[in-house]
Amino acid sequence: MSDTNAKILVVEDDEDVRRSLCAWLAMTGYAVIEAADGLHALEAIEAERPDTVLLDLRLPGLDGFGVLSALARQADAPPVIVISGQDGIEGVIRAFRLGAADYLQKPIVSFDLLDHALRAVLERCQLSRAVKLAENRYFNLVQNLPLLVFVLDEQLELAFINKFCRSLLGFTRPQAQAMPGFFLSRIHPEDRDRLQACLRRGLSPQERTRTEECRFLHKNGATIHALLRAIPVSRNGPTGPTGTIEGIVVDITDRVELERFVVQEEKLKTLGAISAEVAHEIRNPLFSIAGFAHRLQARLPDNREAEIILSEARRLEDILDKISNFLHPVDLRPRLCSLRGIVTAALDFLTPEFTARSVTPHTDLAPGLPDLRLDPDLLTQVVTSLVRFAASRVHTGGGISLVSSRHSRYAHLDVDFLPGRSVIDPELLFLPFEEGDERMGLSLAYRIVKNMGGSLTFVQRGSEAAFTLQLPIDPLAALPDGFDDPDDAGPDDADPDLPPAGPGVGRL
Repeated sequence: MSDTNAKILVVEDDEDVRRSLCAWLAMTGYAVIEAADGLHALEAIEAERPDTVLLDLRLPGLDGFGVLSALARQADAPPVIVISGQDGIEGVIRAFRLGAADYLQKPIVSFDLLDHALRAVLERCQLSRAVKLAENRYFNLVQNLPLLVFVLDEQLELAFINKFCRSLLGFTRPQAQAMPGFFLSRIHPEDRDRLQACLRRGLSPQERTRTEECRFLHKNGATIHALLRAIPVSRNGPTGPTGTIEGIVVDITDRVELERFVVQEEKLKTLGAISAEVAHEIRNPLFSIAGFAHRLQARLPDNREAEIILSEARRLEDILDKISNFLHPVDLRPRLCSLRGIVTAALDFLTPEFTARSVTPHTDLAPGLPDLRLDPDLLTQVVTSLVRFAASRVHTGGGISLVSSRHSRYAHLDVDFLPGRSVIDPELLFLPFEEGDERMGLSLAYRIVKNMGGSLTFVQRGSEAAFTLQLPIDPLAALPDGFDDPDDAGPDDADPDLPPAGPGVGRL
């Protein structure tokens, strides 16, 4: 008896031959379906989904060649063993060209030969399904990894990229693969030459795997800090071995910003501790000086020096109060809020100031950001302070860019501008040393963001300056867009450019 539960369709117009074949198949252990002509055969294949078809070529109506032609247009057609009494070699060749898996001559003198042919076809079919299943699993795994997987050909053009492309760079897979030079164009201009030289060296199979830290550009202009791991692979092409590069890109923007924040925080802690100690040491003699100045002014009301001493004492007392307040936590009232809505509210509030100086704000706010569970009033105050400071620094008629993006479990807001004059001592930017509106409440903004569990950093490179506001996303929020992208290939879609299993995806 057969050890398989395979279902066999017998297509034969001769009733005696058909019954003989069906009886032997049933006795051997197969499930059997019958059809007397080509049209009924196709209907049975559609309805029953047999594992193998035994097909006669000479059939009434639609003949066996017509059945083979119809099955050739189906992606998941069952394998066909032709059993025919045709003597001409032309019929045999034509049957194989149309996709026949095997060919047996009628009459069948030995059922052992048929049994061997069936077992061979079913085994090949089973192996083919296993390979396809493994390919689909690998394809789905690669597509849904929370990192960018890519393959570059000899011209450094994309041969493959996974669905995380949309989350990381803002482009769908079809968009990325349709753009010539896409991969190199998304590398930050300051890193492009270095990375291009590294990738070209990697086309040699003798080159070792390399990991480079670099920056990419999101579709909305945001800078993405990343680790790129390039793996040289040799493939056999039509003209001989060709070099390709398989690799991954890991988004480390959150880590870079947090490291920058930690460095900035340590500096501020040191300065804050010194400031608190100095404030404590100054406060007592300050009271004495102010007291003497009051007595002197009471005795000599017209004395100018006494008024100056009192004015400076009040100013110093105000600075000491700011330092004291800076070291205390902020009272937060968190609730769900939209970063897009907060940015819009802050820009609306600052419209009169923009108009007065002809400053133009430009926004590119990611539509898929989930709501944040933070204090919306204080967060609006933070964004207002950052934008107001940027507006105060740009030339009249200048512009400010506000770009939001998502990286893992953080939402980012970058406020980029070209200052008319550079910021002196940017390490002191978030400390409450300055009086008046020069720093536009940045020390309070820093305190608020820190108490929200986020980070606020300032970077000045050449003529450019930028604040980066990093805010935590609710852990229960949805995963980033792009994991289930309707514009991308589905889990069952075949991809001829899919990199093979093995060295394709390395580990950092």
